[in-house]
Amino acid sequence: MSPAAPFDAHAGNVPSVVVVDPQFNAYATLAASARLGNLQLHLRSAGADAIRLSRRIDVDAWIVAAELDDMSGQDLVELLKGEASEAPIAMVVDAARGRRNAVDTVAATEAGADTTLFHPISLADLERLLGLPSEERAREFGSSGLKSFVTLPVGIGAAVIAIAVLMIG
Repeated sequence: MSPAAPFDAHAGNVPSVVVVDPQFNAYATLAASARLGNLQLHLRSAGADAIRLSRRIDVDAWIVAAELDDMSGQDLVELLKGEASEAPIAMVVDAARGRRNAVDTVAATEAGADTTLFHPISLADLERLLGLPSEERAREFGSSGLKSFVTLPVGIGAAVIAIAVLMIG
């Protein structure tokens, strides 16, 4: 994997964010922002799928759940750090039970995550993860006029249905 350059708000592009979490419906706010063209959102439920995607696109930020379909979130964070990824990584801790757990937060930090997040994840959380200064936030996440998209692996029928519901609703 070639290391991605850190996100540059002055380059005029929208950030490419990869969410690795089997619970796609928990990211309705970010999906709405993607529909408005504020970011490119890529949803994956398995770590292996996310790693394959990262070899095809430049990733500006990662959001990783504690439990994935094929591995733990801590394992994926360690793999991403081992690939020399410069993109910041946030770990969503204890997302399945929706409670804040200090043990999970420590485990995420030890795995190499740059920060921990809790549901619901907002656009402001993403702004902080990307390290955008406050004066650039309005310009970068405002109405950019650029079309963005949400991508899904072809083999996940349930995920396609979940995203369709998010985009319609």
